[in-house]
Amino acid sequence: MADHSLSGFAWPSYRPPLETYKLDYGIGIAGYAGIVRAQHLPAYRLANYRVVAAAALRPERRELAKLDGIPHVYEDYREMLQRDDVDVIDCAVTHLAMDARMAILKDAAKAGKAVLMQKPMAMDLQTAEEMVRVAEEAGIPFAVNQNLRFDPAIYLTKQFLASDRFGTPGYMQFANLSIEGPKFSFGTGGVILEWQIHGLDSVRWLSGGDPVSIYGTHRNAVSMYHIEFSSGAVCNYVEYHNADSFRSETPVLVWAEKGAIRANHRWNPGARWEKDSVEVRGYDWPQDVGWITCRLPDDATDRDVYIKPCYDVCASIGGFIGAMGEFMQSIHERRPALTNGRDNLKSLRMFFAGQLSAQIKRPVDPATMAPL
Repeated sequence: MADHSLSGFAWPSYRPPLETYKLDYGIGIAGYAGIVRAQHLPAYRLANYRVVAAAALRPERRELAKLDGIPHVYEDYREMLQRDDVDVIDCAVTHLAMDARMAILKDAAKAGKAVLMQKPMAMDLQTAEEMVRVAEEAGIPFAVNQNLRFDPAIYLTKQFLASDRFGTPGYMQFANLSIEGPKFSFGTGGVILEWQIHGLDSVRWLSGGDPVSIYGTHRNAVSMYHIEFSSGAVCNYVEYHNADSFRSETPVLVWAEKGAIRANHRWNPGARWEKDSVEVRGYDWPQDVGWITCRLPDDATDRDVYIKPCYDVCASIGGFIGAMGEFMQSIHERRPALTNGRDNLKSLRMFFAGQLSAQIKRPVDPATMAPL
């Protein structure tokens, strides 16, 4: 490849600039479920985040927290809230216990603690809107852990959609697919909120605009959406998960103003870690250049995830590092986080608009939930 063929080209970063962030806020984990041990804690330890305390109702989970080296472990999360060295509550309580989530948020708000809520923020819009109201009235930082935005392939794709690179996307294909395991059964069912919110939130972030129209269908455990955005971007979105949903991938294709991107995020913790991939092609590049590939990071084994202290990791480990890191930096800068609660309401509305559209067989405006 001749040097002149990519004049001025440089790869943007596939992760936030964590080295420049203020990341020493004390973290208290509410709810010590499996996702904490599999994802949150390894991510936070790789990034040297300061996990001060944890709270869990079940005694066996409290024992696991102690074995994991959490300095202070409680049965009642309200004791954790009294600690001066806990600044951020990482609420990992299941979305199936929304009353508990709401209580934790309200008590954290009274204690003046920032809250990072696990996705989905809530299982209905009314509860989600109430959560945002509670946080805003108390004046506490409140965000949702939409970690897919910060996985290397998705984050790098977003950086290419800046005005000084490839510009606004015109058309996107975005899929979140199970790639191994049992076959689907024929029927009318679609995909559930806790899976779709990952992809829908990332699609909205990549689009550079707000969703203005969604036409959806559900069949054979597949959800398919045609989405239009205020930026002018349109997206064909597909979600499919079978019983073995922990072996999946997220292929993405983007045609933007000045170039095209093809990427894939891999999510295979039950089988193997696989590195993400990103290729790009500038429309004005010479034809002999073709697509060029970014060499994204890869941790080949779980052992590396636990013992090699580095930011440059693949899959959702990098996503959890980025989500919490960006949230803590937003606290330091006194600004809303990229995934703040009010912003996340727009992602939730996309899901419920898609559900309604599939029922009435007409496009729906997510902002008003009215048929178009």
